[in-house]
Amino acid sequence: MEWSEFIVSILAGLAAAIPLVVKLVEYVQKAVKEKNWEKMLALVMDLMEVAETKFESGADKKEWVLAMVKGSADSINYDVDIDAVGALIDSLCDMSRVVNAPEVDAEKDAA
Repeated sequence: MEWSEFIVSILAGLAAAIPLVVKLVEYVQKAVKEKNWEKMLALVMDLMEVAETKFESGADKKEWVLAMVKGSADSINYDVDIDAVGALIDSLCDMSRVVNAPEVDAEKDAA
């Protein structure tokens, strides 16, 4: 009887520990991706800077950056989500427009 209770206790402990291990693995995988996201951001910003000098059209710039990111993803060991990178490029461009807005607009708003 003691052995059966011991086995039941071990099985109950395993039943509680398995979901925790699964969550831990998911957390570690997410942390690895987030760690690489910083490298991806730096890569995208560098490529956007180069694209500014190479192309006139915004669409051509974005297409070139996406192609370079996809080609370079293996170098940083990152599974690329091209849609997310495209959204990142768009948001960086939007931010740049706000940050680098002409001062004339600020003077009109103040008047």
